[in-house]
Amino acid sequence: MTDSPANTSGSKAGEDLYAEFLDLPSGDRPPHYYQLLLLELFCSHPERIQHASRKQFRRIKPFEDHPDHQIRQSVQDIMTQIATARVVLCNHAKKQDYDQALAEQLGINLNEYLQNRLAAPVPDCFLRITAGPEMVGHRIDLVEGRRVTIGSDPQCMIALPSIRVSKAHCQLDFRDRDWLLKPISKERATLVNDTRIKEFVLDEGDVIDLGGYRLRFGRLPENVPTDPTPPPISLIVRKGPSIGYPTLNVLPPETILIGTCDTATWQLVHPLISRHHCRLEPKGKDWQIKDLQSKNGITINGKQVDQGTLNDHDELVIGPFEILVSLRK
Repeated sequence: MTDSPANTSGSKAGEDLYAEFLDLPSGDRPPHYYQLLLLELFCSHPERIQHASRKQFRRIKPFEDHPDHQIRQSVQDIMTQIATARVVLCNHAKKQDYDQALAEQLGINLNEYLQNRLAAPVPDCFLRITAGPEMVGHRIDLVEGRRVTIGSDPQCMIALPSIRVSKAHCQLDFRDRDWLLKPISKERATLVNDTRIKEFVLDEGDVIDLGGYRLRFGRLPENVPTDPTPPPISLIVRKGPSIGYPTLNVLPPETILIGTCDTATWQLVHPLISRHHCRLEPKGKDWQIKDLQSKNGITINGKQVDQGTLNDHDELVIGPFEILVSLRK
């Protein structure tokens, strides 16, 4: 395989294994290396490149023993592409050559693009991903005068990989010294503070919900909570029907809705799950889960409860889903 932007990988006719196994949005196939690793264009941070390549390997590896020979071969090709992307993008000389070739392919003036990015003003606001299937804890600094697009397309400044996030979902514009959030997607909702919006001027502490992710808006320097808070929590489906995202990760102080509705942060789709089934919320140093008058309730360690405190390694049952609680103390 060469270090050029375009490398090939076979797959069965009509199938897009990049989308099915790596959750990549639709686009060029094969994707260029930054798309393949779900990184912003011309990312220059070796640690992030290494982390992204490891994450994509973990996603694709379970399919290397697929019963279909042709798919199995395609998976091996994609794994080779990921390994090559890591080698090329973590080697300064190879990365320079690759970036120049990719920029020419995309019709981008590379020097001008990088200069504009480096010459940006100092940020004074940020968005932090505080709940979702992945990337939780990641902070994105917001630079005055620059439009920020949020969506599933890796070329978005904030790329959130999920089938519930539109390719271009919403955007932030700096206007009159404020950040204005406007939806782009007509099919999928954007919420601020649990309310669907047409446009919204963000203030410190506002929370944005879209496609199973929650982002919190803040101003720099970042305020550090002084009140007691629980540790980060993960809810991991251990047994139950197949769903797109079997893990929910949450940072305090978020309160999270679980159910089947489109606005639920963790969408567990099954006839035994109510639209608004239960709510996960911090209480002092603990996490509590509260039943929202659902049809089938919730159980913790075999006991049905209206509400209860979650501890590390508790077994939580919601409908047909058996869920492991993990507290990252």
